[in-house]
Amino acid sequence: METEKPTATLSTTPSKVDLVKKAQSEYATGNVTGALETLKKVTPEKLKASSQTEYWNLRGLVELANRDSRSAEISFQKAITANQNPDYLGYYQYNLASAYADEKKTEEAIHELNLIKLPLLEVTDQKKVNLLKDKLMSGQTGSLLATAAPSATPPPSPTPFKEIFSGPAKSNRIGILLPLSGKYESFGKKVQRAIELAFQSSPLTKDLEIELIPMDSGDNATSHQEALKKLVEEQQVIAVIGPLLSKGVEALAAPSDFYQVPVVSIAQVQGTASPHIFSCSVSTQDQASKIVDYAVNTRGFKKFAILAPSNKPGEEMARAFWDQVAAHGGEIKAYETYEPGLTDFREPVDKTVGLFYTETRAQELKALADKRKEMNITKKTMKTQQYFTLPPIVDFDAVFIADEAKTVGQIIPTFTYRDAKNLSYLGITTWNSNQLISRAGDQAEGATFPVAFNTLNPPADTKRFYDLYNATYNTPPGELDATAFDAASAVLAVLKEKPSSREEFNSKLTNVGNIEGATGTVSIKNQHCSRELALYTVKKGEFETVKAGTNAATTPDEQNKDSN
Repeated sequence: METEKPTATLSTTPSKVDLVKKAQSEYATGNVTGALETLKKVTPEKLKASSQTEYWNLRGLVELANRDSRSAEISFQKAITANQNPDYLGYYQYNLASAYADEKKTEEAIHELNLIKLPLLEVTDQKKVNLLKDKLMSGQTGSLLATAAPSATPPPSPTPFKEIFSGPAKSNRIGILLPLSGKYESFGKKVQRAIELAFQSSPLTKDLEIELIPMDSGDNATSHQEALKKLVEEQQVIAVIGPLLSKGVEALAAPSDFYQVPVVSIAQVQGTASPHIFSCSVSTQDQASKIVDYAVNTRGFKKFAILAPSNKPGEEMARAFWDQVAAHGGEIKAYETYEPGLTDFREPVDKTVGLFYTETRAQELKALADKRKEMNITKKTMKTQQYFTLPPIVDFDAVFIADEAKTVGQIIPTFTYRDAKNLSYLGITTWNSNQLISRAGDQAEGATFPVAFNTLNPPADTKRFYDLYNATYNTPPGELDATAFDAASAVLAVLKEKPSSREEFNSKLTNVGNIEGATGTVSIKNQHCSRELALYTVKKGEFETVKAGTNAATTPDEQNKDSN
């Protein structure tokens, strides 16, 4: 699909415009190696936002043509993030899906294709989207480049979910779809325990004679689909709680529509759009809204940098944060991704603070050389290193890092190591781990992040759940236990209204509100569990809650007073 459809003019210094035009010409004539070398001479951060979109899209096309699909994936993600024109978004999403397909990341490719709003594309381009999706779903391989055109009318989709299942449903039977064997067994059984606690503690279970039917989801797409099939066709469940694994959400999108069965997911990734899939994990939207509101309206921050892993959770979180910053009138000054599992973060950090593309700071390097010559400095020592090393460019107020505490605990010290000190760090709920402090040490001081399961200053519903879980299982619960309990509570709220069919259950679940859940009051909004999140910050090596509308953490005495 030819994705140079958007023709926005690149606006920057004349030399940069000429370089990009030269790269476009080289790419058009098949000189992809030359085009890539030309693009590397351009500093995209110095382009306007709309021009950055075109730059990253062109770079992705060139990298894909060079068979460097991993780099192309990252470039297309940056094009999507920088894009401000919804009419062109589908073209960039198609290119990203093509890069995923070239890497044989079939689930990611299909997920991206499902996000495309086909009505915004021309008819011929809509066919290309459908053709690529058909190829992926039928397991075909071969060239799936973004610039490839379909050779014929798309073949019929091989998906078995073409019609609507009309089998019976037992109104008192709920399926639990979790990994109950294999490498994720411990997590699956932990979640099952929290779900069962919600039902055991509810009088509805006895009054309505509710049955819970556990089913092992396995750890791949096929096993998830087979488990759902058994739950609906053999066990005749009216609704399902699960899956836990993000890969399962995508796998169940089509079959949940076929079976018309409501699926209440606990997976971290929110999943593809489906009228039957509800996400009860802590939504990216709630997290981004909470932390950006605090950063802008409480701290007065306006400019931000984003670091995120190049996977689905990182991409979703980065987009949500960027959208909230834009909605609050802020600006993203840097956005960098890195490979999941990376342990050396010097490169993404250097790119963030202007220390990676040193050729763009030639005048500063020359000034340092002149100073060394003037002072007759020939060796780099502790005293003279300032005359050899460029200072970091910190043109942002805070850094948002969309990753778990273990990784963030390595990234934060890297900023300090690169001499970018005294920065403010903003995060997500997965920062709520002692690994953040143990790894980052005093450099994590002041780091702030949203929390769904607030155990430092718990609301009444959270305290009630905490005490119940601890008393029942003789161990304290965590956030995963709490969100699983919330999912079960949402299902119980619908069962209370005695729906007689899966369609009726789905309709009622859409409107559920004010559930007394483990994380406080929970409501279903746009098929997501919406919560009022708390804020934690690091103060003197410990987590403390941040008072609403202030920059101050509460003291232990104040926390006790608030909870009484």
